[in-house]
Amino acid sequence: MKIFGILFFISIVLISIYVFDKLTAENPNDSANIVIGISNIGSESCSVCLSDGESFDRGCKTCLQDNINFRVKSTESRPFISSWSNNNAMFYGDNQCNGEISLPLMKAEVNKDYWTEIRLKDSKSIITIYDDRNFQNEISTVTNEICSMPSELKFLRFSMNDGQPVANGGRLIGHIDDIEIFDSFSSKNDIGKPITNFTKIYEEDFSNCNTKECDNWILQNPDVFYVDTEKNFFYFNSFVSGNNDYAHYELPKSLSETEWMIRLVLSFDDIDEFPHGKGVLEISPTERNLFFVLTSVLIATSTAFFSIKQKSLNNNILMIIFSLILLYVSIMPLSPNYFTIEIESLEKYAIMFGLIILSLILLILGIFKISLGIRNNSYR
Repeated sequence: MKIFGILFFISIVLISIYVFDKLTAENPNDSANIVIGISNIGSESCSVCLSDGESFDRGCKTCLQDNINFRVKSTESRPFISSWSNNNAMFYGDNQCNGEISLPLMKAEVNKDYWTEIRLKDSKSIITIYDDRNFQNEISTVTNEICSMPSELKFLRFSMNDGQPVANGGRLIGHIDDIEIFDSFSSKNDIGKPITNFTKIYEEDFSNCNTKECDNWILQNPDVFYVDTEKNFFYFNSFVSGNNDYAHYELPKSLSETEWMIRLVLSFDDIDEFPHGKGVLEISPTERNLFFVLTSVLIATSTAFFSIKQKSLNNNILMIIFSLILLYVSIMPLSPNYFTIEIESLEKYAIMFGLIILSLILLILGIFKISLGIRNNSYR
């Protein structure tokens, strides 16, 4: 009889550890981003939000715009992602295409220079990463088909593009330097055949900057996006701040809709990974569910089955305590903080309601056995 009590106690300890770790977990909707690209607007002029879009102190998260960009996220894979938009929110393409595609075999690392080329050609956005300043040794490339061409692109923009409530979504700290922008113009060769030529319309290495704005940069939050005049580069500190903090530079004219190219170097000084729902024990939600919930449920259910004929008041009280904690764990995802984040499939619905039913069965069984024992004077 004592072994059953010990097993129920172990189940209670395991599921209590789960609850403690779960309550200390951070699971924001967004990870940190650094977005680099060219847009038809500056964020300070964004007054039109996508339907049901989020508005906040410094901008609009789903601001309608034309844009071609790439971004890096602080998620575990730390991907490089190519995206574009046409009269849609950044990243979301248009009504025909979703606009996003990841670069293959790319993971952002600290203390490494990513010589990056963004190129528009033949209605395609081509993002290529090199490991040398001469743009010769290619690391990765991806071609993103553009279904409807963004137009009037003249704002070079660096952005966080978050807008979610302040939370620990990770952090990306680094810098951008050696920016070159080439626009195209058409001419004819000696035999009259049209050819495309490039001309450099913008170049900046930040070596002659005396202020954070370097004269013409617009900084929405100069604490997180600014020109570092001592190290001569553009510094960024991206996190889920609750605002769409950004910086932009307005070019003299819009880029051609035929072909253009942006080159720059991107480096990361520190990457704080998105927490992925980890709590104080620093284990993933999947491992937490397996180690603590599944193990405790198996132990408690087996113990309840094999001790069903036992008449121990202490064991029945322990079973009731476990069932109440399990019931709390089962209904946690129904709270507003968890519902949209964690319940994503029919399988998770089934597991959740299965645990609710199991906890109620154990609760009713424990109460029934105690009441039956009292009526039969079994506990004297």
